[in-house]
Amino acid sequence: TGAYMLYGKELYLIDCGETAFDQLYRRLELEKIERVYVLQTHLHADHVGSLGSLISYFHHILGRQVTVVHPQPTIVQLLTLEGIGRQGYVYEERLPGNDAGLQAEPVEVKHAADMKCYGYVITDQAESIYYSGDSSELPPGIRERFLKGEIQRIYHDTASEDLPNPSHCYYGKMEGWIPKEKRGQVYCMHLDSPCEELLKSKGFSVVEVEK
Repeated sequence: TGAYMLYGKELYLIDCGETAFDQLYRRLELEKIERVYVLQTHLHADHVGSLGSLISYFHHILGRQVTVVHPQPTIVQLLTLEGIGRQGYVYEERLPGNDAGLQAEPVEVKHAADMKCYGYVITDQAESIYYSGDSSELPPGIRERFLKGEIQRIYHDTASEDLPNPSHCYYGKMEGWIPKEKRGQVYCMHLDSPCEELLKSKGFSVVEVEK
């Protein structure tokens, strides 16, 4: 339910779910990280559950602030309720300038009726990718940009069941939206079942989770 990228001494996160901080603590030498940027897609626990721990560690142990990016200030309310003070982090609606030259364009998506949720078009000097977060649909504008080659890769929340009121994206919809020759550039993630082989048989790529 998330991803991280390193650029020199900068760490970029997409979401910070319940196990994310523990995984980062085990995998990375966090004391060498000078700046952290967290792009939040939405506020469900599996996407934001250890953000408070990340902020607390960098603030109290390493003496550094984390930059938290989310189009809605509701994330500040959530952190306040968790006892995370503003001295530990900087809140931004959009990703500020950074050494990696990354730009992140938020795209509102359909996921939860009671919460605004977002994907991001993330661009560097070489390419643009779309990361859906949790979404029941691939937005039409993103489809068009992908088919035109303006977005090179898509990472999309994918479900194997077609439910009447979906909060995640049924793979059959993706089949209709993406021609077979382009499906290898679509990476399915946040799977609802062990459906990797089914998705690969349809021509999609599947995100491999490093153990």
